[in-house]
Amino acid sequence: MVKLSMRVCVCRPGGEEEWVDSSELVPGDCLVLPQEGGLMPCDAALVAGECMVNESSLTGESVPVLKTALPEGLGPYCAETHRRHTLFCGTLVLQARAYVGPHVLAVVTRTALLGTIYSIFILYRNRLPLNEIVIRALDLVTVVVPPALPAAMTVCTLYAQSRLRRQGIFCIHPLRINLGGKLQLVCFDKVGPQAGLARGSGTATGTPARPPLPCYSLSSTHRMPGPV
Repeated sequence: MVKLSMRVCVCRPGGEEEWVDSSELVPGDCLVLPQEGGLMPCDAALVAGECMVNESSLTGESVPVLKTALPEGLGPYCAETHRRHTLFCGTLVLQARAYVGPHVLAVVTRTALLGTIYSIFILYRNRLPLNEIVIRALDLVTVVVPPALPAAMTVCTLYAQSRLRRQGIFCIHPLRINLGGKLQLVCFDKVGPQAGLARGSGTATGTPARPPLPCYSLSSTHRMPGPV
């Protein structure tokens, strides 16, 4: 992965603002987000203002998402539970708008290697169990998985489609290939040539060792027992 490093503005406890390199960020730092937006160098919880964010690098969706400030009294913070209030690393903030105070503020919740080491030190100092420290430290993997997962799924789907094409099977909806592997029963509501064609399609996969799927023809005078 490309190392993400940039200059960011941090609000210190005394109220003064300081420009630092994003590689020096640690969990708990308070970021001041510019109104024109920019690339997020880390995960952060939005605590003041709101942002329009492009999360296409994570989800593949090009529609911007509105992020609002984390309300009080929601219990322990969790990035997955409070996605509407979380700015994820690598996403693009299109616009930031302040409502309370002059700045849009976000608290750093997760960074790269330096932040992970710092988090381990803090957890160890607070005498947390070893298994919980390991789980919290390895939680960084969840930042890496989402960008790679859509690409991996696309490659696997294209490979499966090419294998089907070599067997003379053409799929007009490649995204349905994953569902096709779980079919156990095929039903048709017509009789005649269509049912015969469906029965013959069981041997088109080129795998004679696997028995063909059962195919049933339902006429208009028959009804399935119970809801379908």
